[in-house]
Amino acid sequence: MARKTPEQLTKEFEGRKAKGLAKGGAAYWPNVLSNAVLKLVASGAEFSVAALAERVAQEGQVTDPAVKAGADEALARLKQAAARAAE
Repeated sequence: MARKTPEQLTKEFEGRKAKGLAKGGAAYWPNVLSNAVLKLVASGAEFSVAALAERVAQEGQVTDPAVKAGADEALARLKQAAARAAE
């Protein structure tokens, strides 16, 4: 069996790390969505899909990659649900 170079090992590690962050973010989307709903209701703003989507986008503007991935996933699911409801 051939030994892997340090570059190959680094590339594999970065790939596993990115995959883990994506999985973590995908699992975090319900939290992002619920936080957005709670903040929207607490502010007393009008509750609509557009307002909720805007709030989720605001939640995703952080430096934590898991939260960003979760916000992206929540936004995608929200848009998908809105499209289904419009049919």
